[in-house]
Amino acid sequence: MKRGNMKTSVKLQEPFSYAIWPVIVVGVIFAGYVIYLFVRKRMESGKHKKATEGQVVRQQTKKDIAKIKLRYIEKLEKIKSSLYNKELTTREAYQRMSMCIRKFVYEVTGIKVQNYTLEDIRQLNMPILEELIMEYYIPEFAIESMDNSVESIEKTKRAIEKWN
Repeated sequence: MKRGNMKTSVKLQEPFSYAIWPVIVVGVIFAGYVIYLFVRKRMESGKHKKATEGQVVRQQTKKDIAKIKLRYIEKLEKIKSSLYNKELTTREAYQRMSMCIRKFVYEVTGIKVQNYTLEDIRQLNMPILEELIMEYYIPEFAIESMDNSVESIEKTKRAIEKWN
């Protein structure tokens, strides 16, 4: 059998003879979506900063603050007791301590720090709260924690007692 040039009636198009407009349309849509995401992210971060900057601190009387302090110190004592009785894991104790101090700050100041990340708390310029939350972060999210939670409870109680 002889190999040779075979004649066909099918004509193939050149590689770049297709229409370019679909590529341009897809490119424009993609670029528009990227710009939209960028602008949206910038606007959300700006709103969040404005929200934390414009927080109005709730004014409490010394008597009210003393009652609030006592209530949260009692909650910390319950956490400590549950920890001693092995009703709580170390991780659960840190999670409860974190929520306890955050709710305390909310009751005293009116700032809803329960929903704030560590970075948000840094922006509030509350060094005591920031230090405690930093201390809680690793044991609070670790699978198995070996930190001294009783010492952290005592530190949290002292922070509440000193709060102005």
